[in-house]
Amino acid sequence: PTRPPGTRRAPTGPPATALAATTPARRTMLNFFGGGGGDGDAKPVAKGAGPVDPEHRRCTDVLCLAFFVAFWCGMLAIMSVSLARGDINAIRYGADYRGNRCGVGDFADRPKTIYPRLDEDLVEQSAFIDANKPWLLQLFGLCVPECIDPENVTVRGTGAGADVNFVYRLNYNWNNTPEDYQRRYAFLLPEVSLLNRCFPYQNAEVDDATYCYAPTCTQVDRPCALEDRGDKRSWEIKANMSQSVKDQCEVRKQVTDTARFSLFQESAIRRYVTGQLGSLVAFVESLQEAQVQIGVTSLVFPFVLGYLWILLLRVVARWVIYFMLLLMGTVLLLATAMSFTYACMIPNDELYNCTAQGTQEYSYGGFTVENTDMYRIAFFVALALLIVFCVSVSVLQKAIQTCIAIVEESAVVVGHLPALMAVPLGGTAASVLVFVYFSYIGLYIVTSKPGTYEDFQDRLNSLGTEGIIEADEQNTTYFVFCYHLFGTLWSLAFLIGLSIMTIAGGVSHWFFFRDDPARRVRFPTVKSFLVAARFHLGTVAFGSALVAVAQFLRIVLEYIDQRTKNLQESNLFMKLLLKCVKCCMWCLENVLKFITGYSYVYTAIEGLPFCAAARETFYLILKYPAQVYVNHLVQLVLKLVQSVTVPFVCAISCYYWASQEGLNNAMYAALVTLVISYFITRIFAAVYEVVIESIFVCSFRDRDKYGAAHTPNRIRKAFGLEALSSQDRDANNGYGGYNSYGAYGTSTRAPAPPPPKANY
Repeated sequence: PTRPPGTRRAPTGPPATALAATTPARRTMLNFFGGGGGDGDAKPVAKGAGPVDPEHRRCTDVLCLAFFVAFWCGMLAIMSVSLARGDINAIRYGADYRGNRCGVGDFADRPKTIYPRLDEDLVEQSAFIDANKPWLLQLFGLCVPECIDPENVTVRGTGAGADVNFVYRLNYNWNNTPEDYQRRYAFLLPEVSLLNRCFPYQNAEVDDATYCYAPTCTQVDRPCALEDRGDKRSWEIKANMSQSVKDQCEVRKQVTDTARFSLFQESAIRRYVTGQLGSLVAFVESLQEAQVQIGVTSLVFPFVLGYLWILLLRVVARWVIYFMLLLMGTVLLLATAMSFTYACMIPNDELYNCTAQGTQEYSYGGFTVENTDMYRIAFFVALALLIVFCVSVSVLQKAIQTCIAIVEESAVVVGHLPALMAVPLGGTAASVLVFVYFSYIGLYIVTSKPGTYEDFQDRLNSLGTEGIIEADEQNTTYFVFCYHLFGTLWSLAFLIGLSIMTIAGGVSHWFFFRDDPARRVRFPTVKSFLVAARFHLGTVAFGSALVAVAQFLRIVLEYIDQRTKNLQESNLFMKLLLKCVKCCMWCLENVLKFITGYSYVYTAIEGLPFCAAARETFYLILKYPAQVYVNHLVQLVLKLVQSVTVPFVCAISCYYWASQEGLNNAMYAALVTLVISYFITRIFAAVYEVVIESIFVCSFRDRDKYGAAHTPNRIRKAFGLEALSSQDRDANNGYGGYNSYGAYGTSTRAPAPPPPKANY
């Protein structure tokens, strides 16, 4: 009855006098976690709006954590069984046609495996490739000491006069058994070693030469280098010539001679495989040459540009957001105008040939529609999006201003708490370890002791390829692998959730206690992580399980989609149904990520279990739907800009650097830089998104319950409130909220008045 209206029941906790009598170790712990004064005495500070202190928290969703631990016990059991039953060397070494493992035992001096019947085996077992089951392939192999080096099969000469060295290999010469016979295999392609398996790749000798076509060789008194080819004008420009001689040339002639050797009876499959492996070898070699350029531009540049981007938003966030909103509106307007023109809504053959367009049709899966009808549908969709966008920007100006203030304040938070960037880096490192575990144990699950090539041929003759595929579908290994896959997805989502909760806890601590020396701690991010690990791992396990279920179902649907391609080609309804279900599952996964993300923020602040935090999330969405919409629209815009500009700047820098160094295939290095820098940029963007969401929740929670007494002045101005001076903030400490021990402030000053009602 004595509580002010609209406040919560004070949580039970030890009084201040009891805390003052605690042991030094206890007081040290409370000081570190922000539960007591810095001088060792208990000094209650009335900022109940801030994160709940550790001594007032309780473990949440313990059963979910227990289930997560039990699930991991099952994964460890699968690991132990797989390591015992799987072939530990099946990953590192191949097997010959008699079932012997190369590089092991009697074949320790022959670690490499070659496949002399690669062409015949690929043709004979092509059904396994068509069924997307390449692991069912069994190739005729031989154990050899080493793969063929390119120098052993180097093409000599160019054009019709080129020749090549051959490398001959024999089988094991076991002539004492009737099933073995002496055979010699000719190899004329170099081989690349992939997990000690030797695969041939296309090899060609390319000779590039530059000639001068004008002036002619007789005019400059130079030897006519191409006279034997019927060209009596050209003379060769050599690298050691002086620049004055090179400058005499006015017209250049480039001549390239290529000599390529391959087997005469080579199948299309082998030609494709060797060609792809040749591209792979060139790709790897170019990366090795440009490893310095790739390392600097893909690892160092993204971090520098990421911090510069945050500093830029701190200053010009308003202009960046408005410029991108203007750009989005312009794109929607252009899309609407183009679709209106191509749909021939108003026929005008001078602007667009509507007569010819009306006769063209678009077919998909047996469904045919005229092009004009397709553009007409696109026009109405683009027009609807344009109207929604324009109305949103016009009506929601207040929400946009608030979002801009939140974005600018988020940049300030990242500047004050640089340790926030270490959270996703640690999470990424842990995720890499989980992925390595998944790959390593997964290979053990699907491997077994090698069988002989003759036994496989007997099964192939008796069952056929369809019978082997059907038997593989009933393999219980798939169920074990699915359990292993779901556990990996759950673990990855768990690490992401723990990172979000850690960042949210550190941001909320800064938000409420940045001006309170008694409650401020030296390492708020570390404190947030320890609190989350101590009390809320069960909540993280709950939310991550929901996300993992949606991701696993999407993988299952993708597998079904791949396995029913033929059925979908003959059944349009089946194809559309599967596409719709996949789209719905994608939406469900993103909705779950959205809800769990905000739930982790509420758990970090108030110590709520997952269901209660999700309820608070729904209340927030229902109370401020426009603000949530604007926030995520702006987040999408910022993420798009950052995820495009930073990786492309890094890739262009790598390409220019590698080109200046004269490295071959600089484009390969630029592509790798683009991919790596994109993922690092997404780490920065993910941190910034969580900071924005945390500031959003803290600001509106503080505005609704405590009159925005702790909200930064930049956001208070967006709320329509007056800025607070440092004296006003000090005076507000202890008024309008619970103190750290649950007792309501008892000052004679009135609590901070509620803010004026705003239309959000």
